[in-house]
Amino acid sequence: MLRNRLTSYYPWLAIALWAVVCFVFFQFAYEYHFFYKEQNQLFLCSADYLATYHGPGWLARLAGDFLTQYFYYRYAGAAILALCLLGVGALLYASLHRLGLWRWLALVVALVAMLIEAVFHLRYDFPLSGTVAVMGWALFFFIYSRCEVRGTRYEDSSSVQANLAPRTSHLAPRISHHAPRTSYLVPRTSHLVPRKILPLFIILPLAVWLFGQPQLGRIGAPEWQLERMLAVDNEYRFGNYDRVVSLVEQEEQPLPEMMFFYNLVMAQRGQLPDQLLRYVPNELGTLHRIGPDTPLYTIKNMNELYWVLGDMTFTERAAMMANVFSKINRNVRMVKRLAECNLVSGDTLASRKYLRLLEQTVAYADWARQAPTAPLYRQKAQSRNLQDTLAVTDNSHFIMMQLLDSNPQNTVALDYMLCTELLLKDITNFKRDYDRYCSERPRLKRLYQEALCIWLAGTNAPREEWQRLILMPEVAQRFQQYNQQRGSGAFRDTYWYYFDKAQTHQQP
Repeated sequence: MLRNRLTSYYPWLAIALWAVVCFVFFQFAYEYHFFYKEQNQLFLCSADYLATYHGPGWLARLAGDFLTQYFYYRYAGAAILALCLLGVGALLYASLHRLGLWRWLALVVALVAMLIEAVFHLRYDFPLSGTVAVMGWALFFFIYSRCEVRGTRYEDSSSVQANLAPRTSHLAPRISHHAPRTSYLVPRTSHLVPRKILPLFIILPLAVWLFGQPQLGRIGAPEWQLERMLAVDNEYRFGNYDRVVSLVEQEEQPLPEMMFFYNLVMAQRGQLPDQLLRYVPNELGTLHRIGPDTPLYTIKNMNELYWVLGDMTFTERAAMMANVFSKINRNVRMVKRLAECNLVSGDTLASRKYLRLLEQTVAYADWARQAPTAPLYRQKAQSRNLQDTLAVTDNSHFIMMQLLDSNPQNTVALDYMLCTELLLKDITNFKRDYDRYCSERPRLKRLYQEALCIWLAGTNAPREEWQRLILMPEVAQRFQQYNQQRGSGAFRDTYWYYFDKAQTHQQP
Protein backbone atom coordinates (compact mmCIF):
# COMPACT_ATOMS: atom_id res chain seq x y z
CA MET A 1 0.00 0.00 0.00
CA LEU A 2 2.75 2.47 0.97
CA ARG A 3 4.78 1.56 -2.09
CA ASN A 4 1.84 2.22 -4.40
CA ARG A 5 1.24 5.55 -2.72
CA LEU A 6 4.87 6.58 -3.18
CA THR A 7 4.79 5.46 -6.81
CA SER A 8 1.84 7.77 -7.46
CA TYR A 9 4.02 10.77 -6.49
CA TYR A 10 6.88 9.97 -8.89
CA PRO A 11 5.21 11.53 -11.98
CA TRP A 12 4.57 14.76 -10.11
CA LEU A 13 8.19 14.83 -8.99
CA ALA A 14 9.37 14.24 -12.57
CA ILE A 15 7.24 17.14 -13.84
CA ALA A 16 8.55 19.45 -11.11
CA LEU A 17 12.16 18.46 -11.80
CA TRP A 18 11.70 19.09 -15.53
CA ALA A 19 10.38 22.58 -14.75
CA VAL A 20 13.47 23.19 -12.58
CA VAL A 21 15.72 22.08 -15.45
CA CYS A 22 13.99 24.58 -17.75
CA PHE A 23 14.48 27.34 -15.17
CA VAL A 24 18.19 26.60 -14.82
CA PHE A 25 18.73 26.54 -18.59
CA PHE A 26 16.87 29.75 -19.37
CA GLN A 27 18.26 31.64 -16.39
CA PHE A 28 21.92 30.76 -16.69
CA ALA A 29 22.28 30.15 -20.43
CA TYR A 30 19.49 32.10 -22.13
CA GLU A 31 18.33 34.94 -19.90
CA TYR A 32 18.89 37.87 -22.26
CA HIS A 33 16.10 36.79 -24.61
CA PHE A 34 13.69 37.68 -21.80
CA PHE A 35 14.99 41.25 -21.62
CA TYR A 36 14.50 41.69 -25.36
CA LYS A 37 10.91 40.46 -25.14
CA GLU A 38 10.19 42.82 -22.25
CA GLN A 39 11.47 45.84 -24.18
CA ASN A 40 9.28 45.24 -27.21
CA GLN A 41 5.99 45.96 -25.54
CA LEU A 42 4.44 48.67 -23.38
CA PHE A 43 2.02 47.30 -20.78
CA LEU A 44 0.09 49.96 -18.87
CA CYS A 45 -1.73 49.29 -15.62
CA SER A 46 -4.74 51.42 -16.52
CA ALA A 47 -8.38 50.66 -17.24
CA ASP A 48 -8.24 52.27 -20.68
CA TYR A 49 -5.30 50.14 -21.72
CA LEU A 50 -6.75 46.91 -20.32
CA ALA A 51 -9.93 47.57 -22.27
CA THR A 52 -7.96 47.16 -25.51
CA TYR A 53 -7.76 43.42 -24.86
CA HIS A 54 -10.83 41.89 -26.45
CA GLY A 55 -11.79 39.27 -28.97
CA PRO A 56 -10.86 35.57 -28.98
CA GLY A 57 -7.88 34.81 -26.76
CA TRP A 58 -8.02 38.12 -24.89
CA LEU A 59 -7.24 36.58 -21.51
CA ALA A 60 -4.17 34.72 -22.81
CA ARG A 61 -2.79 37.90 -24.39
CA LEU A 62 -3.57 39.98 -21.32
CA ALA A 63 -1.97 37.51 -18.90
CA GLY A 64 1.02 36.95 -21.19
CA ASP A 65 1.74 40.66 -21.65
CA PHE A 66 1.18 41.37 -17.95
CA LEU A 67 3.72 38.74 -16.94
CA THR A 68 6.16 39.71 -19.70
CA GLN A 69 6.66 43.17 -18.18
CA TYR A 70 8.29 41.45 -15.19
CA PHE A 71 10.99 40.08 -17.50
CA TYR A 72 12.75 43.37 -16.76
CA TYR A 73 13.95 41.86 -13.48
CA ARG A 74 16.69 39.26 -13.35
CA TYR A 75 15.48 35.72 -12.54
CA ALA A 76 11.85 36.73 -13.12
CA GLY A 77 11.70 35.68 -16.78
CA ALA A 78 13.03 32.17 -16.23
CA ALA A 79 10.91 31.71 -13.08
CA ILE A 80 7.68 32.79 -14.80
CA LEU A 81 8.32 30.57 -17.80
CA ALA A 82 9.19 27.59 -15.57
CA LEU A 83 5.96 28.03 -13.59
CA CYS A 84 3.92 28.21 -16.80
CA LEU A 85 5.55 25.04 -18.09
CA LEU A 86 4.90 23.40 -14.74
CA GLY A 87 1.23 24.34 -15.03
CA VAL A 88 1.00 22.88 -18.54
CA GLY A 89 2.64 19.61 -17.52
CA ALA A 90 0.73 19.13 -14.27
CA LEU A 91 -2.69 19.88 -15.75
CA LEU A 92 -2.11 17.72 -18.80
CA TYR A 93 -0.85 14.77 -16.75
CA ALA A 94 -3.74 14.97 -14.28
CA SER A 95 -6.31 15.14 -17.08
CA LEU A 96 -4.94 12.23 -19.07
CA HIS A 97 -4.51 10.05 -16.01
CA ARG A 98 -8.06 10.76 -14.84
CA LEU A 99 -9.39 9.81 -18.27
CA GLY A 100 -7.85 6.38 -17.81
CA LEU A 101 -4.53 6.68 -19.65
CA TRP A 102 -1.70 4.64 -18.19
CA ARG A 103 0.17 6.69 -15.58
CA TRP A 104 3.62 6.61 -17.19
CA LEU A 105 2.29 7.22 -20.69
CA ALA A 106 0.43 10.28 -19.40
CA LEU A 107 3.69 11.46 -17.84
CA VAL A 108 5.56 11.12 -21.13
CA VAL A 109 2.91 13.12 -22.98
CA ALA A 110 3.07 15.88 -20.31
CA LEU A 111 6.87 16.09 -20.41
CA VAL A 112 6.92 16.20 -24.21
CA ALA A 113 4.37 19.04 -24.18
CA MET A 114 6.53 20.96 -21.71
CA LEU A 115 9.62 20.37 -23.85
CA ILE A 116 7.93 21.59 -27.03
CA GLU A 117 6.72 24.76 -25.32
CA ALA A 118 10.20 25.38 -23.92
CA VAL A 119 11.73 24.95 -27.38
CA PHE A 120 9.28 27.50 -28.78
CA HIS A 121 10.71 30.05 -26.33
CA LEU A 122 14.18 29.66 -27.81
CA ARG A 123 12.93 32.11 -30.43
CA TYR A 124 13.07 35.78 -29.45
CA ASP A 125 9.70 36.48 -31.11
CA PHE A 126 7.61 33.78 -29.41
CA PRO A 127 5.30 35.48 -26.88
CA LEU A 128 4.53 34.20 -23.40
CA SER A 129 0.84 34.42 -24.28
CA GLY A 130 1.34 31.36 -26.50
CA THR A 131 2.25 29.27 -23.47
CA VAL A 132 -0.50 30.86 -21.37
CA ALA A 133 -3.01 29.83 -24.04
CA VAL A 134 -1.79 26.23 -23.92
CA MET A 135 -1.99 26.28 -20.14
CA GLY A 136 -5.55 27.62 -20.36
CA TRP A 137 -6.61 24.81 -22.68
CA ALA A 138 -4.96 22.30 -20.36
CA LEU A 139 -6.97 23.77 -17.49
CA PHE A 140 -10.23 23.37 -19.37
CA PHE A 141 -9.22 19.85 -20.34
CA PHE A 142 -8.67 19.12 -16.66
CA ILE A 143 -12.08 20.58 -15.76
CA TYR A 144 -13.70 18.48 -18.47
CA SER A 145 -12.01 15.35 -17.17
CA ARG A 146 -13.39 16.10 -13.72
CA CYS A 147 -16.92 16.87 -14.84
CA GLU A 148 -17.60 14.66 -17.81
CA VAL A 149 -16.08 11.23 -17.26
CA ARG A 150 -15.87 9.04 -14.21
CA GLY A 151 -13.84 5.89 -13.85
CA THR A 152 -15.08 2.42 -13.02
CA ARG A 153 -16.79 2.25 -9.64
CA TYR A 154 -16.41 -0.84 -7.51
CA GLU A 155 -18.60 -2.12 -4.70
CA ASP A 156 -18.06 -4.84 -2.14
CA SER A 157 -19.66 -8.16 -3.23
CA SER A 158 -21.10 -8.74 0.21
CA SER A 159 -23.20 -5.61 -0.07
CA VAL A 160 -24.33 -6.67 -3.54
CA GLN A 161 -25.38 -10.10 -2.26
CA ALA A 162 -27.15 -8.53 0.68
CA ASN A 163 -29.20 -6.37 -1.69
CA LEU A 164 -30.02 -9.27 -4.00
CA ALA A 165 -30.75 -11.96 -1.37
CA PRO A 166 -34.43 -12.97 -0.82
CA ARG A 167 -36.19 -11.80 2.30
CA THR A 168 -36.00 -15.32 3.88
CA SER A 169 -32.96 -14.87 5.96
CA HIS A 170 -34.94 -15.77 9.10
CA LEU A 171 -35.23 -19.34 7.80
CA ALA A 172 -31.52 -19.71 7.19
CA PRO A 173 -29.30 -21.12 9.93
CA ARG A 174 -27.42 -18.56 11.95
CA ILE A 175 -23.85 -18.25 10.73
CA SER A 176 -21.18 -17.80 13.29
CA HIS A 177 -19.44 -14.46 13.16
CA HIS A 178 -16.21 -16.39 13.41
CA ALA A 179 -16.69 -17.92 9.99
CA PRO A 180 -14.49 -16.56 7.23
CA ARG A 181 -16.10 -13.89 5.10
CA THR A 182 -15.61 -13.93 1.34
CA SER A 183 -15.37 -10.43 -0.13
CA TYR A 184 -14.41 -9.34 -3.63
CA LEU A 185 -14.97 -6.31 -5.81
CA VAL A 186 -17.63 -6.25 -8.47
CA PRO A 187 -17.57 -3.50 -11.08
CA ARG A 188 -20.72 -1.55 -11.68
CA THR A 189 -22.03 -1.40 -15.22
CA SER A 190 -21.88 2.39 -15.42
CA HIS A 191 -18.10 2.69 -15.85
CA LEU A 192 -16.67 5.33 -18.19
CA VAL A 193 -20.09 6.75 -18.94
CA PRO A 194 -20.49 10.53 -19.29
CA ARG A 195 -22.66 11.87 -16.53
CA LYS A 196 -23.34 15.23 -18.24
CA ILE A 197 -23.24 16.50 -21.80
CA LEU A 198 -24.02 20.16 -21.14
CA PRO A 199 -20.56 21.20 -19.82
CA LEU A 200 -18.94 20.30 -23.17
CA PHE A 201 -21.03 22.92 -24.98
CA ILE A 202 -20.11 25.48 -22.34
CA ILE A 203 -16.40 24.72 -22.00
CA LEU A 204 -15.36 24.81 -25.67
CA PRO A 205 -16.75 28.27 -26.58
CA LEU A 206 -15.54 29.66 -23.27
CA ALA A 207 -12.03 28.29 -23.86
CA VAL A 208 -11.91 29.79 -27.36
CA TRP A 209 -13.09 33.17 -26.07
CA LEU A 210 -10.60 33.28 -23.20
CA PHE A 211 -7.53 31.64 -24.71
CA GLY A 212 -8.05 31.53 -28.48
CA GLN A 213 -6.25 28.93 -30.51
CA PRO A 214 -3.03 27.60 -28.97
CA GLN A 215 -0.18 29.43 -30.67
CA LEU A 216 2.53 27.31 -32.23
CA GLY A 217 6.09 28.52 -32.54
CA ARG A 218 9.02 27.25 -34.55
CA ILE A 219 11.19 24.38 -33.45
CA GLY A 220 14.89 25.02 -33.88
CA ALA A 221 18.26 25.23 -32.21
CA PRO A 222 19.06 27.90 -29.59
CA GLU A 223 20.02 31.29 -31.03
CA TRP A 224 23.39 31.44 -29.30
CA GLN A 225 24.75 34.24 -31.50
CA LEU A 226 21.73 36.43 -30.84
CA GLU A 227 21.94 35.63 -27.13
CA ARG A 228 25.54 36.88 -27.01
CA MET A 229 24.54 40.04 -28.86
CA LEU A 230 21.64 40.64 -26.49
CA ALA A 231 23.91 40.04 -23.51
CA VAL A 232 26.17 42.93 -24.53
CA ASP A 233 23.20 45.10 -25.48
CA ASN A 234 21.35 44.68 -22.19
CA GLU A 235 24.36 44.89 -19.92
CA TYR A 236 25.06 48.22 -21.61
CA ARG A 237 21.44 49.22 -21.09
CA PHE A 238 21.70 48.45 -17.37
CA GLY A 239 24.90 50.49 -17.11
CA ASN A 240 27.17 47.51 -16.41
CA TYR A 241 30.01 48.79 -18.59
CA ASP A 242 32.67 46.55 -17.07
CA ARG A 243 30.49 43.57 -17.89
CA VAL A 244 30.15 44.80 -21.48
CA VAL A 245 33.92 45.02 -21.86
CA SER A 246 34.35 41.57 -20.32
CA LEU A 247 31.77 39.94 -22.61
CA VAL A 248 33.30 41.44 -25.75
CA GLU A 249 36.88 40.68 -24.83
CA GLN A 250 35.96 37.04 -24.20
CA GLU A 251 35.18 36.73 -27.91
CA GLU A 252 37.93 35.77 -30.32
CA GLN A 253 36.29 37.92 -33.01
CA PRO A 254 33.37 39.89 -31.59
CA LEU A 255 30.28 40.39 -33.71
CA PRO A 256 29.80 43.90 -35.16
CA GLU A 257 26.78 44.43 -32.92
CA MET A 258 28.96 43.71 -29.89
CA MET A 259 31.65 46.09 -31.09
CA PHE A 260 29.05 48.83 -31.44
CA PHE A 261 28.38 48.83 -27.68
CA TYR A 262 32.03 48.18 -26.81
CA ASN A 263 32.99 51.36 -28.67
CA LEU A 264 30.24 53.32 -26.92
CA VAL A 265 31.75 52.34 -23.59
CA MET A 266 35.28 53.19 -24.70
CA ALA A 267 34.21 56.55 -26.12
CA GLN A 268 32.57 57.57 -22.85
CA ARG A 269 35.74 56.57 -21.02
CA GLY A 270 37.87 58.57 -23.45
CA GLN A 271 39.57 55.39 -24.72
CA LEU A 272 38.05 54.98 -28.19
CA PRO A 273 41.27 55.92 -30.08
CA ASP A 274 43.25 53.56 -27.83
CA GLN A 275 41.04 50.54 -28.61
CA LEU A 276 39.96 51.27 -32.18
CA LEU A 277 42.39 48.85 -33.82
CA ARG A 278 42.13 46.11 -31.23
CA TYR A 279 39.55 44.38 -33.43
CA VAL A 280 39.62 44.70 -37.19
CA PRO A 281 37.19 45.20 -38.83
CA ASN A 282 35.51 47.48 -36.33
CA GLU A 283 31.96 48.85 -36.05
CA LEU A 284 31.33 52.40 -34.87
CA GLY A 285 27.82 52.74 -36.24
CA THR A 286 28.56 56.17 -37.71
CA LEU A 287 28.24 54.93 -41.29
CA HIS A 288 24.72 53.56 -40.83
CA ARG A 289 21.67 55.48 -41.91
CA ILE A 290 18.14 54.50 -40.99
CA GLY A 291 16.25 53.46 -44.10
CA PRO A 292 14.25 50.61 -45.66
CA ASP A 293 17.35 48.42 -46.00
CA THR A 294 18.71 48.98 -42.49
CA PRO A 295 18.68 45.80 -40.37
CA LEU A 296 16.04 45.83 -37.62
CA TYR A 297 18.56 45.30 -34.84
CA THR A 298 20.63 48.25 -36.08
CA ILE A 299 17.56 50.50 -36.17
CA LYS A 300 16.84 49.74 -32.52
CA ASN A 301 20.42 50.54 -31.50
CA MET A 302 21.08 53.77 -33.40
CA ASN A 303 19.49 55.92 -30.73
CA GLU A 304 22.26 54.83 -28.33
CA LEU A 305 24.92 56.33 -30.62
CA TYR A 306 23.16 59.67 -31.02
CA TRP A 307 22.47 59.78 -27.28
CA VAL A 308 26.16 59.36 -26.45
CA LEU A 309 27.17 61.91 -29.08
CA GLY A 310 24.69 64.38 -27.60
CA ASP A 311 22.33 65.11 -30.49
CA MET A 312 18.80 64.92 -29.04
CA THR A 313 17.03 65.56 -32.35
CA PHE A 314 18.49 62.49 -34.01
CA THR A 315 18.19 60.48 -30.82
CA GLU A 316 14.47 61.20 -30.79
CA ARG A 317 14.15 60.36 -34.47
CA ALA A 318 15.99 57.05 -34.04
CA ALA A 319 13.84 56.14 -31.01
CA MET A 320 10.68 56.92 -32.99
CA MET A 321 11.86 54.70 -35.83
CA ALA A 322 12.63 51.89 -33.40
CA ASN A 323 9.09 52.21 -32.06
CA VAL A 324 7.69 51.99 -35.57
CA PHE A 325 9.53 48.75 -36.22
CA SER A 326 8.56 47.16 -32.87
CA LYS A 327 5.58 44.88 -32.30
CA ILE A 328 2.35 46.91 -32.62
CA ASN A 329 4.61 50.01 -32.56
CA ARG A 330 5.34 49.76 -28.84
CA ASN A 331 8.73 49.57 -27.22
CA VAL A 332 9.05 50.59 -23.58
CA ARG A 333 12.80 51.09 -23.87
CA MET A 334 12.24 53.62 -26.66
CA VAL A 335 9.48 55.38 -24.73
CA LYS A 336 11.93 55.87 -21.89
CA ARG A 337 14.53 57.22 -24.32
CA LEU A 338 11.97 59.66 -25.77
CA ALA A 339 11.27 60.93 -22.26
CA GLU A 340 15.02 61.38 -21.70
CA CYS A 341 15.46 63.29 -24.97
CA ASN A 342 12.82 65.81 -24.01
CA LEU A 343 14.18 66.15 -20.47
CA VAL A 344 17.57 67.07 -21.93
CA SER A 345 16.04 69.41 -24.52
CA GLY A 346 13.93 71.12 -21.88
CA ASP A 347 10.58 70.31 -23.53
CA THR A 348 8.58 69.81 -20.33
CA LEU A 349 5.21 69.10 -21.96
CA ALA A 350 6.61 66.44 -24.29
CA SER A 351 8.61 64.78 -21.51
CA ARG A 352 5.50 64.65 -19.26
CA LYS A 353 3.60 62.85 -22.00
CA TYR A 354 6.07 59.97 -21.96
CA LEU A 355 6.62 60.05 -18.21
CA ARG A 356 2.89 59.68 -17.59
CA LEU A 357 2.91 56.52 -19.68
CA LEU A 358 5.86 55.10 -17.78
CA GLU A 359 4.27 55.93 -14.43
CA GLN A 360 1.57 53.39 -15.32
CA THR A 361 4.11 50.57 -15.71
CA VAL A 362 5.56 48.27 -13.08
CA ALA A 363 9.28 48.43 -13.82
CA TYR A 364 9.66 52.10 -14.81
CA ALA A 365 7.21 53.91 -12.51
CA ASP A 366 9.80 54.86 -9.89
CA TRP A 367 12.24 56.08 -12.54
CA ALA A 368 9.52 58.18 -14.21
CA ARG A 369 8.70 59.95 -10.95
CA GLN A 370 12.36 60.73 -10.16
CA ALA A 371 13.65 61.54 -13.68
CA PRO A 372 12.65 65.24 -13.84
CA THR A 373 15.01 66.08 -10.98
CA ALA A 374 17.89 63.79 -11.99
CA PRO A 375 21.19 65.72 -12.45
CA LEU A 376 22.23 63.48 -15.35
CA TYR A 377 19.92 65.23 -17.79
CA ARG A 378 21.06 68.70 -16.81
CA GLN A 379 24.65 67.61 -17.44
CA LYS A 380 23.69 66.05 -20.75
CA ALA A 381 22.12 69.33 -21.89
CA GLN A 382 25.56 70.95 -21.98
CA SER A 383 26.66 68.83 -24.94
CA ARG A 384 23.54 69.03 -27.12
CA ASN A 385 23.41 70.66 -30.53
CA LEU A 386 22.74 74.40 -30.27
CA GLN A 387 23.10 75.26 -33.97
CA ASP A 388 20.16 77.05 -35.58
CA THR A 389 19.97 74.88 -38.67
CA LEU A 390 17.48 72.46 -40.17
CA ALA A 391 19.02 69.00 -40.51
CA VAL A 392 18.26 67.59 -43.96
CA THR A 393 20.44 64.51 -43.64
CA ASP A 394 21.56 62.02 -41.02
CA ASN A 395 25.15 62.16 -42.26
CA SER A 396 27.14 61.51 -39.09
CA HIS A 397 29.98 63.83 -40.06
CA PHE A 398 27.61 66.77 -40.39
CA ILE A 399 25.96 65.91 -37.06
CA MET A 400 29.28 65.69 -35.21
CA MET A 401 30.57 68.93 -36.67
CA GLN A 402 27.48 70.74 -35.39
CA LEU A 403 27.93 69.18 -31.96
CA LEU A 404 31.57 70.24 -31.82
CA ASP A 405 30.77 73.74 -33.00
CA SER A 406 28.24 73.95 -30.16
CA ASN A 407 30.57 72.43 -27.58
CA PRO A 408 34.27 71.99 -28.53
CA GLN A 409 34.81 69.97 -25.32
CA ASN A 410 32.60 67.14 -26.59
CA THR A 411 35.45 64.63 -26.88
CA VAL A 412 33.04 61.76 -27.58
CA ALA A 413 31.86 63.40 -30.80
CA LEU A 414 35.44 64.37 -31.66
CA ASP A 415 36.77 60.84 -31.23
CA TYR A 416 33.91 59.31 -33.21
CA MET A 417 34.46 61.73 -36.07
CA LEU A 418 38.24 61.28 -36.23
CA CYS A 419 38.11 57.52 -35.75
CA THR A 420 35.50 57.12 -38.48
CA GLU A 421 37.75 58.97 -40.92
CA LEU A 422 40.71 56.82 -39.94
CA LEU A 423 38.74 53.60 -40.46
CA LEU A 424 37.96 54.90 -43.95
CA LYS A 425 41.66 55.81 -44.42
CA ASP A 426 40.53 59.35 -45.20
CA ILE A 427 43.71 61.08 -44.05
CA THR A 428 42.95 64.35 -45.82
CA ASN A 429 39.66 64.97 -44.00
CA PHE A 430 41.17 63.66 -40.79
CA LYS A 431 43.90 66.31 -40.96
CA ARG A 432 41.36 69.03 -41.78
CA ASP A 433 39.12 68.14 -38.81
CA TYR A 434 42.09 67.64 -36.49
CA ASP A 435 43.33 71.15 -37.29
CA ARG A 436 39.85 72.59 -36.86
CA TYR A 437 39.07 71.11 -33.45
CA CYS A 438 42.46 70.18 -31.96
CA SER A 439 44.67 73.14 -32.83
CA GLU A 440 44.04 74.89 -29.51
CA ARG A 441 43.54 71.73 -27.44
CA PRO A 442 45.61 68.94 -28.98
CA ARG A 443 44.04 65.51 -28.59
CA LEU A 444 47.16 63.54 -27.72
CA LYS A 445 46.43 59.98 -28.68
CA ARG A 446 48.92 57.58 -30.20
CA LEU A 447 46.46 56.66 -32.96
CA TYR A 448 46.12 60.29 -34.04
CA GLN A 449 49.85 60.87 -33.88
CA GLU A 450 50.45 57.85 -36.14
CA ALA A 451 47.86 59.11 -38.62
CA LEU A 452 49.49 62.53 -38.67
CA CYS A 453 52.81 60.84 -39.53
CA ILE A 454 51.20 59.44 -42.67
CA TRP A 455 49.91 62.87 -43.70
CA LEU A 456 53.26 64.53 -42.99
CA ALA A 457 55.16 61.91 -44.93
CA GLY A 458 52.71 62.02 -47.83
CA THR A 459 52.97 65.81 -48.15
CA ASN A 460 56.74 65.99 -47.65
CA ALA A 461 56.16 68.34 -44.73
CA PRO A 462 59.18 70.28 -43.40
CA ARG A 463 60.84 69.36 -40.13
CA GLU A 464 59.21 72.26 -38.34
CA GLU A 465 55.76 70.85 -39.18
CA TRP A 466 56.76 67.46 -37.78
CA GLN A 467 57.91 69.09 -34.57
CA ARG A 468 54.67 71.07 -34.30
CA LEU A 469 52.31 68.12 -34.79
CA ILE A 470 54.15 65.06 -33.50
CA LEU A 471 54.28 65.61 -29.77
CA MET A 472 55.15 62.00 -28.89
CA PRO A 473 58.82 61.44 -29.83
CA GLU A 474 58.49 57.65 -29.55
CA VAL A 475 55.89 57.70 -32.34
CA ALA A 476 58.28 59.45 -34.74
CA GLN A 477 61.08 57.00 -33.90
CA ARG A 478 58.85 53.98 -34.46
CA PHE A 479 57.58 55.43 -37.74
CA GLN A 480 61.15 55.47 -39.02
CA GLN A 481 61.49 51.82 -38.02
CA TYR A 482 58.25 50.95 -39.77
CA ASN A 483 59.42 52.53 -43.01
CA GLN A 484 62.40 50.18 -42.92
CA GLN A 485 60.15 47.10 -42.35
CA ARG A 486 56.94 48.22 -44.01
CA GLY A 487 54.13 45.69 -43.62
CA SER A 488 55.89 43.73 -40.89
CA GLY A 489 53.65 41.96 -38.37
CA ALA A 490 55.72 43.45 -35.58
CA PHE A 491 53.78 46.68 -36.19
CA ARG A 492 50.34 45.08 -36.24
CA ASP A 493 49.18 47.32 -33.38
CA THR A 494 49.86 50.55 -35.32
CA TYR A 495 47.68 52.58 -37.61
CA TRP A 496 50.41 52.37 -40.26
CA TYR A 497 49.93 48.62 -40.51
CA TYR A 498 46.16 49.08 -40.73
CA PHE A 499 46.59 51.74 -43.41
CA ASP A 500 48.74 49.43 -45.54
CA LYS A 501 47.07 46.06 -44.93
CA ALA A 502 43.47 46.35 -43.77
CA GLN A 503 40.50 46.49 -46.08
CA THR A 504 38.69 49.82 -46.07
CA HIS A 505 35.48 49.81 -44.09
CA GLN A 506 32.54 50.07 -46.45
CA GLN A 507 29.43 52.08 -45.73
CA PRO A 508 26.41 49.78 -45.16
